[in-house]
Formats: sequence, structure tokens, C-alpha cells
Amino acid sequence: MLQNSLKYFLLLSVFLAAACAERVEPRLGKSLVIVLPDENGKVGAVEFDDGKNKVLLDQPLSAAKVNTAGKVESVAVTRKDVDNIFKDALDSLPKIPSRFRLYFQGDSARLTDASRKDFEGVFDDIADRAAYEVEVTGHTDSVGKARYNEKLSVRRAEAIRNKLVGRGIKKALIFVYGRGENDLFVKTRDNKHEARNRRVEIMVR
Repeated sequence: MLQNSLKYFLLLSVFLAAACAERVEPRLGKSLVIVLPDENGKVGAVEFDDGKNKVLLDQPLSAAKVNTAGKVESVAVTRKDVDNIFKDALDSLPKIPSRFRLYFQGDSARLTDASRKDFEGVFDDIADRAAYEVEVTGHTDSVGKARYNEKLSVRRAEAIRNKLVGRGIKKALIFVYGRGENDLFVKTRDNKHEARNRRVEIMVR
């Protein structure tokens, strides 16, 4: 299963307004920039610049503020600070898209035993969203004729869609595609069995 493989970082800025003033700790100043990690602990980077001084924020929970003299300086921030200050904003953010990969038995639209278990994670992710769309893209290995593999890849995607619909997910919000052997996960010669190519890629957003 491949979930949430895309790299994200969230940059939060606070300029004190009546709505949030009471939530900001005095030690954090009147303006604040915090870099939050994604679910894998990774972040991007941002430079906070007041025209004279610069602070590079490139670590999880790294932060900077404008002090009383109007200069940028680093500041220590805890996860509790983030939750206290940005609770409403964080609660209103849409969930990050999730990605899954499920595998199939050879020349069939039947999931492997391991992927039947992984399917539950797909269903749970969708069910946990207030709104969602699901893209299911089927793939095959290079064994057999290309035209046959195109149809097989669609059958695999449709099999996943049917499983989701059977669990109460709306069919109209599931989009099915078939790529046949045109997008091999593992590059092989023609007519080569490769279990990792017999798959569907699922994106939930």
C-alpha cells in the first residue's frame, strides 16, 4: 500500500486579529510563521525576511516571529502551541489526498490475499472523509496482447469500484481508468510475468 506519498508542508502565519489574539502566547509575538511536517515528518523550506534579517525555516516545527523591535528572530514552538493557536484553521483544512496500490493474481481481477487486507485501508480512508472523489487506475504486466491487457486493466479497476460501491461508497464519485501494460511499475521485456505490475493505483481526494 502506498499512502500519502506526496510531499507536503504547511506554512501558517498569524497576524494578530481579534478572532485569534487570545490564543497566541505573548512570547510568540504579534506575527508568527511555523513550518509543519507532513505525516512522514518531512517539510519544505521557507525564508522569513524583514528586509535586514533572515531566518531559514526548514525543520519540523521551526518558527520565526517579529519581535518588539520589528526584527525577525527564531522562536521555539511546541506541538501544543500549534494546536492551541491554529486549532480552528487545522480543523477546517481538507484532508491530504491518499494513494494506495493493490495487487492482483495473474490474468485475473482477483486481489492477492495481502491486498484484500490492504483494501480495508482504502475503504476506511474514504469513509473518514466528509467529501471525496476516488480515481482507480488498472494496470497489467506485459504478458499477453496489448488489447487484451487494456481490457484486463479496466476489469481490475471496475472490480475495486464494485467492492467500494458494495460497501456504500457512491458509484458516481468513483472514476475508473485502464492503462493496460502502458505504464509498467517495474520495467520488463515483453511477455514477462511481474507481480508488481498487476495492480491498481488508487487516489482518494
